[in-house]
Amino acid sequence: MALYRVFLAKEIVAQLRDCKRPEREVMTRFFDEIADDPFRQGDFVELDDVGRDINVKLIGRPALYFWSDHAVKEVKVIGMKVADR
Repeated sequence: MALYRVFLAKEIVAQLRDCKRPEREVMTRFFDEIADDPFRQGDFVELDDVGRDINVKLIGRPALYFWSDHAVKEVKVIGMKVADR
């Protein structure tokens, strides 16, 4: 059983529908991985508008933006952008 719950922003769900199946499968595995290891780091970190570390994980062309809310045992996936844009 996963240590944390993973929450996806509504716009992420819509964007996932547009991804090719192999990318979607890799992202789904990544969601399972961060649920099991919420301390996992992305490929790099950016700061949000309140100074919180936002991990960025590159998965093919898409980049997923996420952070772990350890107080409530949740990982929040808050953004997805095409990495080469």
